[in-house]
Amino acid sequence: MEAPPDIARVRCARDARTAPNGIMSTEEHISRSTHWDDAVAGYEEYLETLSRQFADEAITMVGGVGPQTCVLDVAAGTGALSIAAARAGARVLATDISPAMVRRLAERLAMFPGCSAKAMDGQRLETPDDAFDAAFCFFGIFIFPDWRLGLRELFRAVRRGGHGCVLTTRDTLGAGQNLILFEALRAAFPGRSLPAMPEALTLLSEPKSFEAEMRRAGFADVEIRAVERTWSVPSLDSFAANLDRIYSSYAPYVDLEPIQRDALKPVLVAYARKHVAPSGAIEIPTVGLLAVGRKVERTDVSESDRPDRPSGQV
Repeated sequence: MEAPPDIARVRCARDARTAPNGIMSTEEHISRSTHWDDAVAGYEEYLETLSRQFADEAITMVGGVGPQTCVLDVAAGTGALSIAAARAGARVLATDISPAMVRRLAERLAMFPGCSAKAMDGQRLETPDDAFDAAFCFFGIFIFPDWRLGLRELFRAVRRGGHGCVLTTRDTLGAGQNLILFEALRAAFPGRSLPAMPEALTLLSEPKSFEAEMRRAGFADVEIRAVERTWSVPSLDSFAANLDRIYSSYAPYVDLEPIQRDALKPVLVAYARKHVAPSGAIEIPTVGLLAVGRKVERTDVSESDRPDRPSGQV
């Protein structure tokens, strides 16, 4: 699809305060809590619908949860995993870097005894060691500036015998609506470089490297499972009318100038039209990678499962 000449000449939005080349990377943008504060309503309505579809599979992979289970949900968003675990009777601590997300989490968890929400940086969790039976992070680890530290924090927070579970995507461009966003950006602004995607999104989209990173963080008995689910909206008209809410948490969209977003919107709708199902809904398949690992006693860990140590440490 060729972009009209006036669209092709529009310059991509830049923020010289952040990166040497003047372009704020996706990683830098979405790690800012204020960005997520502005995206709560759109996130709950349009992104959580996809995350929620992976919750039951993730809970099954850690052996299930119930009234005796303590669950930590890191980068919880508006609570896809937290709500599923709470409904199963688990005691849930849901955390997110965004105060606005945490306020919404607290509202939704209020009906579940023993459940709470707290603002925390997933790279520096304010939790005791060995405190949770299961710790989850859905579509969050790969946006942490120090994502390996985030994995190690999950490991630290889980008790011996407990599990850590991380959800990423098989596609390096992300999931759901993000896939057509990048197609549309290329078509609307040909010749322009797209914002850099987080390093972790590439590494954790491959099962072998994902498993290696889980083991590097300390987890043993790592299982990686590819699970396909579908992001959808009821109709093309609904998609077109709600683009600002659908993409409210996506840096490549939010960082555009208003005139650029206006130029991009019809291109986005054209790409979305390719995904209209017989029912009239837009349906975009997404393959998620669920990684689950167990925290075991040191004597139970083989050399291949041992976490990285500084050089010379025994």
